[in-house]
Amino acid sequence: MAVELDGLRVAIYRQGDNLFALNGRCPHANGPMGLGWIEEGEAVCPLHRWRFKLTTGRCTTVRGESLHRFTCEVRDGEVWVAV
Repeated sequence: MAVELDGLRVAIYRQGDNLFALNGRCPHANGPMGLGWIEEGEAVCPLHRWRFKLTTGRCTTVRGESLHRFTCEVRDGEVWVAV
């Protein structure tokens, strides 16, 4: 899911019972991470398929690249993200 919080694009992913929130723009070409998908515990950018670990935001496609990971939780049925 792609959301914008105070002008910041954030991609929110659900894997099983876990939620993850990462920066919504891929560092490669500003790809819309919120339109991507999950494969093997990694968020995949829809533009060029760069992959990022959900747990850390670390890129597994290109060494040294990453996405900021935000703390998130569910409160009263709503997803809250600390930005």
